[in-house]
Amino acid sequence: MPPAWAAAPYDGALRAALLAWKDADRRDLGQVLVPVLAGAVARAVVADPLIRAMLAAGNGPVLAVPVPSSAASVRRRGDAPLQHLVRRACARLDPTGGALLPAPALALRRRVADQAGLGHRARAANLEHAMAVRGRWRPVVAGATCLVLDDVLTTGATLLEAARALRAGGAAHVAVVTVAATRRHGIPGRP
Repeated sequence: MPPAWAAAPYDGALRAALLAWKDADRRDLGQVLVPVLAGAVARAVVADPLIRAMLAAGNGPVLAVPVPSSAASVRRRGDAPLQHLVRRACARLDPTGGALLPAPALALRRRVADQAGLGHRARAANLEHAMAVRGRWRPVVAGATCLVLDDVLTTGATLLEAARALRAGGAAHVAVVTVAATRRHGIPGRP
């Protein structure tokens, strides 16, 4: 697992907000979730020594890569909500766009089952080699530092696959940031 940070546990009001935002078309909750994600990204940028050193040397930007949505999810929801959340969090942290670049660089290269209800092994098998760097993003990802962003860290299978795909695409360093993490995983990156 790459270095990982999450803003809070996946329970209570945050869990309800994430579910409503993603699955009940409550995009208005983005105004609540953007600062939460931006805070976790800011902590990761400060805490990860490779990212901190790269930005201090002016060798950015860091690519903020949202986990890709399946075509079926985009059709069902009408959009890819995580991409919008990532764009807004990056704009909040880096209004001039020099340090954080929203980068929808990953795509699913085959159909995958819905992860809900699957255990750790089944999730990993479902996602094994399912993601790849999009063609036009290959030259950008090669040698880059990437932050994979997602809404929830559950078993880690999705984030592991995203990190694998970015490394296969030539990324020099990959870390992950989520809005929330299940209690099973704790809150990565927090003391």
